[in-house]
Amino acid sequence: MQDLRFSFRTLARQPVFAVVAIVTLAIGIGMTTAMLSIVHDVLIRPLPYVNSERLYAIYARSDSAGQPRIAASGPDYLDYREQNKSFVRIAEYLPRFTFTWTGEGEPKLVNCTAGSEDFFATMGIRPYLGRLYEPREYSYFKNDTMVVSYRFWKTQLGGDPHVIGREIRLQDESVTIIGVLPPMSDLFPDTDVWPKLTTRPSWPFMQWRANKFLRVVGELRPGVTPTMAEEDLTAILRRAPDEPRDVRVQLIPLKEDLVGDLRRPLLATLGGVALILVVASINVAALLLARAVKRQPEMALRLSLGAGRGRIARQLITEATLLSSAGCGLGLLLAWSALRLLPQLSSLSLPRLNEVHLNMPALTATIVIASATTLLFGWLPAIGFSRLRLSSALRSRGSETGERRKLSLPALVVAEIACSVVLTVSVGLLVHSFWRVMHVDPGFQAHSLFRVYLRSESPPNDPEGLRAYNEKALPFWQNLITETVSLPGVRSAAISDWKPGRDSATATLLLEGLPSDEAHLPTVEGSWVSANFFHTVGAQLITGRLFTDHDKSDAPAVVIINTQAARQFWPGQDPIGKRIGVNYTGPGRRTSGATPRLREIVGIVGTIKHGPLDAPSAPAVYMPYLQDETSHVMSATNLLVRTEDSAMGLADNVRNRIHALRPDQPVQEIQSVQELEAQSVAPRRYTLLLFGTFAITDLVLAAVGVYGVISYVTAQRTREFGVRIALGATRGRVISEVLRGGVRLTAIGSLIGLVGAFVMTRSVSALLFEISPLDPVSYFAAVALLGLLSVCACLVPAWRASRVDPIIAMQSE
Repeated sequence: MQDLRFSFRTLARQPVFAVVAIVTLAIGIGMTTAMLSIVHDVLIRPLPYVNSERLYAIYARSDSAGQPRIAASGPDYLDYREQNKSFVRIAEYLPRFTFTWTGEGEPKLVNCTAGSEDFFATMGIRPYLGRLYEPREYSYFKNDTMVVSYRFWKTQLGGDPHVIGREIRLQDESVTIIGVLPPMSDLFPDTDVWPKLTTRPSWPFMQWRANKFLRVVGELRPGVTPTMAEEDLTAILRRAPDEPRDVRVQLIPLKEDLVGDLRRPLLATLGGVALILVVASINVAALLLARAVKRQPEMALRLSLGAGRGRIARQLITEATLLSSAGCGLGLLLAWSALRLLPQLSSLSLPRLNEVHLNMPALTATIVIASATTLLFGWLPAIGFSRLRLSSALRSRGSETGERRKLSLPALVVAEIACSVVLTVSVGLLVHSFWRVMHVDPGFQAHSLFRVYLRSESPPNDPEGLRAYNEKALPFWQNLITETVSLPGVRSAAISDWKPGRDSATATLLLEGLPSDEAHLPTVEGSWVSANFFHTVGAQLITGRLFTDHDKSDAPAVVIINTQAARQFWPGQDPIGKRIGVNYTGPGRRTSGATPRLREIVGIVGTIKHGPLDAPSAPAVYMPYLQDETSHVMSATNLLVRTEDSAMGLADNVRNRIHALRPDQPVQEIQSVQELEAQSVAPRRYTLLLFGTFAITDLVLAAVGVYGVISYVTAQRTREFGVRIALGATRGRVISEVLRGGVRLTAIGSLIGLVGAFVMTRSVSALLFEISPLDPVSYFAAVALLGLLSVCACLVPAWRASRVDPIIAMQSE
């Protein structure tokens, strides 16, 4: 208790030292604890489902086709389910589509995920309220009953305790709610309703083997390894017709599949945070070493008065415990605050985001870190004082240091600079990469352009029903374009199923006059567009013509291709006038694999980005939406509006025109195309933001560390500088001497850091875009920035040394 009271008094007499040490530790511990919590909850914590460690996502892979992850078709799933010997259960599901909800205020779109009969059983999901679908309900296609998510029940249905049996209208049909699922932040947390997915009977396109858009998940049998199951399913898939010769099945743990590509960025971020903790610890260690030197006379006096060296060590460890405990407590507060702010970042797409919290593994790591820092910070001075010579220490007044400390402090600065170089180089690479992404030419003009997503009932399959559907839907779209263009401030409008920043639908091509393998037809991106599409988005016509209002369903079938398709399929030729067949693949694309009708190429346009800005461009084809035989495009498409000024200034006016033409039409997604572009690179932006924050923190800590050590070393050389000035040394000479010492330490630390960066930046190579991990600009910028900061940090002590009065300096000794 006496040691504790004395430690409080000692630190209170030096508040600046105490505050700097505690805050420095808190920053390092807080960032590390918060990041450990995120990594644990997102990457490590098991899924909250029964036997979750045996749940695997099932994909195919074909290296020859350049497809590392291929979904399944309806027939693939049936073959897996009926022929496999490796799984307890196998289920299919279709995520991320929408239904229209009407009858309760303004029409809305609700997010859907459909699951097959064994889906809930495979996942081990039990209802929170009511029941799930019974097996007999999968024997017919109609969705007259519905299971809703916990989120939808709470936010849209008011948490109605009597919700079971309540009727709502989806897709203009009445459905009865039979169950509410429990909260599931891991499995499609934005899903509102869970309709059933039936393979037999079902939509015709579910029965086409080339239509690979379904996700499959399975629970492995006990004793079966993933490798054994992959061999089992690969043999099944290779027995199917028209599969690539090298096709094979790969199993991915379901948790990893749901997390997606976040593992590498999160681990890289954790590494950056760890570097900050190292720099913070080095800073505090340097402060304590410098403080220990000043306390040499005090400790020498206490030893001469009878205090044992063990007693001195206990006192120093108590002081270190106070510092590390305060830093740990403040760090935990910072980590808790940071984690509380995470859900506020709506654009930060992380699974389990709302459930990330300070968890036991992170708290345990924090306690270990605090204990380690206590031992480090307490024993370093204690070891030094154990070798203290009383006679010299009592005479020195703390102005003379041993050789060990003369080497220790510069070594700490070098280590600090090296860590900072590693982190700063990583940030430099990310900044350079992000700059390149933002300067990608998307092939269209994003400014003053916005899109309105419009979803309505799907067209029927029978010819009579399709004819009646077209008679109702076609006038709406034609009138919508006309009404939108008539609005003041609107320059042009078009419709298309193209959504900027998102992957588009894919299609296979049949090239007339060229040899083709029907099992390996070339794949391209595809879009249905109205006549004014290219003018509205600002795409460039290279040759040929654009679509006109005469390209109707009864006119000759035509198609426009992009320059990449022209180069890839007709190198050195003029594709204008050639004919191709286009077969869409994917949900809702009624393509049976039959030979598609041939379309004449009438124009070539510049390559328009269909996916994110950092995604590679692909060959693409565009077709008039009036020539879509299935009318699928009219059930889910985008209205694109080019305005005179601000893109979103006319959004409400457009919404009103839509409701005037179709009162029950949901209008929820209205976004500027620039916003969509920004969303497409949001993961890069947030990775850069995190690393940038870490780098700035690290640079500040490094600058403070350099300043502190140079100030201390300069103060220890006060008498030396006084003598030099007395003997005729100029003040500029003294300043250059101090700066030279700081620059020397920075240069050594930078060289070591560059070697470390050469090794460590490979961990962020997957986050880079069109630059090498050895990009010289980033390396040079990092070293130059650290050099500048180090020089600035040395200027104050150098100036102070140059102002030393020789008489006072020598009298003080």
